[in-house]
Amino acid sequence: MTAADAAPGAGAGAGAGAGAGAGAGAAAARTAAGRIEPAPFGADPARSVRASITQASVERAFAILLAVAALGFGATTVPAVLSQLPYLDPVWGPVVALALAASFLFVAASVFARRLAQIAQIVCALVFLVALVTWPLTVQEPIPSDQAPWPWWLCTVGSTAAAMGFAPWRASVYTALVPAVYVAIRFTPLGGDAGVGALLNGFYTAILSGAALIIVIVLRRAAAAVDTAQATAVRRYSHAIREHATEVERVQVDAIVHDSVLTTLLSAARADTRDAEMLAARMARNAIDHLEAAAADGPGDAPPVSLVDLRTRISDAVGALAAPVRVDRGHVGSIRVPAIVADAVASAAVQAAVNSVQHAGPAEVDRWIVVEQRGVGVHVEVGDDGAGFDIAGIPAERLGVRRSIVERVVAAGGTAEIVTAPGAGTRVLLDWAPAAGEHR
Repeated sequence: MTAADAAPGAGAGAGAGAGAGAGAGAAAARTAAGRIEPAPFGADPARSVRASITQASVERAFAILLAVAALGFGATTVPAVLSQLPYLDPVWGPVVALALAASFLFVAASVFARRLAQIAQIVCALVFLVALVTWPLTVQEPIPSDQAPWPWWLCTVGSTAAAMGFAPWRASVYTALVPAVYVAIRFTPLGGDAGVGALLNGFYTAILSGAALIIVIVLRRAAAAVDTAQATAVRRYSHAIREHATEVERVQVDAIVHDSVLTTLLSAARADTRDAEMLAARMARNAIDHLEAAAADGPGDAPPVSLVDLRTRISDAVGALAAPVRVDRGHVGSIRVPAIVADAVASAAVQAAVNSVQHAGPAEVDRWIVVEQRGVGVHVEVGDDGAGFDIAGIPAERLGVRRSIVERVVAAGGTAEIVTAPGAGTRVLLDWAPAAGEHR
């Protein structure tokens, strides 16, 4: 085989869509020695990788946290509410307490109905603010100075609900308003006339409410950034998949064009005898069959092929070549390979043999093909002891080795290695094995 084994080909795009999807997990990178290594291009990251923080998970955690806080703090505040009822308006006092309790239960129920979570948080924040602001209207007699108005125990719950339910700027206003209103009430006789102690309590409430607001804003922004990054990654991955499928389709069509169409045209141009014309006609029919098969969806549904059948297919194909090619009987077990893999390996092996017949030397050159099982995969060697060639010297426009042999096998999930040097013969090594976890 030499670098001149292939003519320039045209990347026709028609009718090869089926072959694109079959090799969508087998991108390759070429090394200087002609070795093709499959790139990590298979598993969908959207399925195997889950973001630890997402907007949905953060909102879910917020809803649960607020529900636990509302029920817990609400339950611990019940004794304070009962002890202060004698000082409150007999109608408005119980109504406010029951309304706030109902908003807490609404928050707890919204954990199981996510679409109601924000509504419940807003209702809870507004009801608490009403209860706090209307405290002077609720109290009929000044409460004891050693007691704090019962809404104070729930200031953090109301502020947290506002931080979760409102937009950041509204939540900020709410967070600043609640401590200020509480301090103002505590300075009045109806609020216990607490004096300086009210400032400390207000400062304490402002710190806790502000911390809750900051945590909510930061976590939401972080979750939004994670969701955006994940969506971008999935979009880029999908784009890369489409590009790779297009590349695999191009490789398949280029290989068919080189193997069948161009070879047929060259044979027809050189046909100067009746036998040569009949051979060219037969090759033309085969080329049409190849193109029709590439356009069909059948190969993906075809049953697996045994190594015996694969060896027979290769042997029948090389038997019609102008120089003898020996097909050795290597060890073949009971494994079977997918039909698309068998097609790729057989076509690549036959093309390697054709290149050897055309460029390795006269008919006396020893040429051989070995098909054998290695582990759970298949190994095919096409070799000769002829002229050999320099891989690095293959022009970019030549398709024979690159498209018809190397990239064809890689597109089917296998690997291809060409071992050659000028004057040292050539060996084309084709290998395929099922991916880890596959059972055939």
